[in-house]
Amino acid sequence: MRKLPDDFFQLIVTSPPYWNVRDYGHKDQIGLNDTLEEYLHRLNKVWHEVARTLLPDGKIALDIGNIYYSEPDEKRRTTANLSLLTWQQLNNIKSLRFMGTIYWQKTTSRDGAVLFGSYPYPTNFMISNAVEPIHIFRKVGKREVPKEIKERSKVSVEEFRKFRDAIWNDINGVEDAHCAAYPLELPARLIKMFSYIEDWILDPFLGSGTTMRAARELGRNSVGIELNPDYLARIEEKVGIKRRNSVGIELNPDYLARIEEKVGIKQGDMFTDAKFEVIKL
Repeated sequence: MRKLPDDFFQLIVTSPPYWNVRDYGHKDQIGLNDTLEEYLHRLNKVWHEVARTLLPDGKIALDIGNIYYSEPDEKRRTTANLSLLTWQQLNNIKSLRFMGTIYWQKTTSRDGAVLFGSYPYPTNFMISNAVEPIHIFRKVGKREVPKEIKERSKVSVEEFRKFRDAIWNDINGVEDAHCAAYPLELPARLIKMFSYIEDWILDPFLGSGTTMRAARELGRNSVGIELNPDYLARIEEKVGIKRRNSVGIELNPDYLARIEEKVGIKQGDMFTDAKFEVIKL
């Protein structure tokens, strides 16, 4: 992420790797073999880079759920409050301000299953983790947006009312080749809420490419970062693109020139040797 320019992205939509639960198939992955302290330290470095790359008034939408685990001194399960711990990390970044939390109730997750606990007896009910908080932060400052772009980016009254609810229970879980993909409607809704047409969206934990697909379908530009090259074919299929070179896809030269002038860097220099693709509709 150090290759990315300052003050560039309007919105970061992401869900980081689970801690010590899933193998994402890369030796440098975050989470699988880390202690909780190591995991949080590595994530914290990502959040600082994310904040640096955000435009003034840019937004972060962080989807992260809690997980069950056992301490070394006992077999019983406890809960790692990752949603609180990552919220604290973002809240400690001086350039960010907390806007609120959306709770995504994954309506198909573990439906009808008996979870960890003392079933059928009291007193050790383990509270379900099938609700994932989505923390929203903004970067301090303001940006100017042309009226024409604002008009093209309008949401309906029905969408505005639905989107601002604190509990989202109308988005089902998803079946995906990637082991931890979220449904398309989730990033699509966040992109509609917190970005304009032609804005740039970043997902630093891209996975199978859902965020990029949502961005493309909604007329936004996107950058995704993914360590595991084995996911590339899935990303290309999901997003509906093929790489034409190591820099980008379908780049609009007029819009690109405005970006290069604003950030003071050539796009070819920005993205050389980086592990992501850029899409311009």
